[in-house]
Amino acid sequence: MKIVIIGGGTVGAAICAELSADKHDITVIDKSSAAVEEITSTSDVFGVVGNGADISVLRKAGTEKAQLVIAVTSGDEVNILCCAAAKRLGAQNTVARVRNPEYSELMTLMKSEMNLSLTINPELAAAKEIYRSLRFPAAAKVDTFYRGRVEMAEFVVAPDSPLCGVTLNELRSKLNLRFLVCGVLRGEEALIPGGFFTVNAGDVLCVTAPDEELSRFFIAAGEKKRPMKDVLIAGGGRITYYLEALLQKAHVKSTVIEQDRALCDGISEEYASCTVVHGDPSKQELLLEEGLERTDAFLALMDTDEENAIISMYAKTKGVRKVVTLVRTMSYVDFFRGVGLQSIVSPRSSTASYILRYVRSLANAGSSHIETLHKLLSDRVAAMEFRVKENIQGLTDIPLKALKCKKGILIACIGRKDKVIIPTGDDVISNGDTVIVVTAKHHPEGLGDILES
Repeated sequence: MKIVIIGGGTVGAAICAELSADKHDITVIDKSSAAVEEITSTSDVFGVVGNGADISVLRKAGTEKAQLVIAVTSGDEVNILCCAAAKRLGAQNTVARVRNPEYSELMTLMKSEMNLSLTINPELAAAKEIYRSLRFPAAAKVDTFYRGRVEMAEFVVAPDSPLCGVTLNELRSKLNLRFLVCGVLRGEEALIPGGFFTVNAGDVLCVTAPDEELSRFFIAAGEKKRPMKDVLIAGGGRITYYLEALLQKAHVKSTVIEQDRALCDGISEEYASCTVVHGDPSKQELLLEEGLERTDAFLALMDTDEENAIISMYAKTKGVRKVVTLVRTMSYVDFFRGVGLQSIVSPRSSTASYILRYVRSLANAGSSHIETLHKLLSDRVAAMEFRVKENIQGLTDIPLKALKCKKGILIACIGRKDKVIIPTGDDVISNGDTVIVVTAKHHPEGLGDILES
């Protein structure tokens, strides 16, 4: 595909790197010559220095022939304007990053009038990700598939967990639930486990299950049954604003500590049942005074990554059941995980992943190629969602136990109309199904690629 990316910041650079590796024809536009030079020196892309809202710059980038234009500059208005101009010039599809909460309803109402194919709000996406993780307190990360009907959760096996020393075959027989352990991170090694794999303390398991079964799995695995009822939030920015709407709907009590008086007033006016405290959320005394040691979950959502990390580690020393840390700098994510912060939310990383999933879906709309992709277990395992749009020789309508799949590939789930199937060897893949494939080694472009040649 011919793709033009407007904005060479962190998100734009990440998208360029991934899409150029996918062999797309990429042009990046940015006002900064240094940003363009850095991206073009590290990725196989063409660079144009200039304003992405300038018609002459868009023409120079070949926008009129683009199948897709992605605008991810720091300005919402600029992104919207760039996409509208690109569509007028002849671009087939446009994606704009729009962060301002005041624009959310406008985007919903006027997306078609503004010639936008897709809008992505990083803070709203981050809020939804945090909310999903709160639903499963033991999970460090939760991803969704098949239009939200299938969930994959990552969690660390505790030393006193009843899972320790049990094989996966024994576990499925014992629990009598529809679930599948589709990936394991043991130390630095990522594994796609078989039925005789024995779970050890410290393993990071990735479990997939239908939405309603995942809660039962965590209860059966010995995790606390008490639901999240009380949340303490450090920081009252955009993510907190969006998250509060979800918490209020779920009847979760929340306290927000924020230093900016205007932000405090905004949250208080919008969410009457939320307790808002004007103060410095990085102060340990204030956190304790507002119930840090009694809360079900602590969310560090301030603007500074380092402060979020420090107060998150402090919350862990106080025995807080669930700690979520906001990290805006993508390069910090692995480092913070290395110091023990498991539930990390990165809006920029999530935005890049969301856009990449859309691009791959768009590029492969006419085949059974990959539609969505999630990176799991510290990016060492990939979970890919395929839609079967035609019969595939040697794959469809054949029992899974008879398939000769490549080593390191697991068929984790099959979606069929309104039914979610956690497959056994007797299940089959049929035309029209959605299939989720997990792999630690291969990256198949189509379902047919999972088979041995």
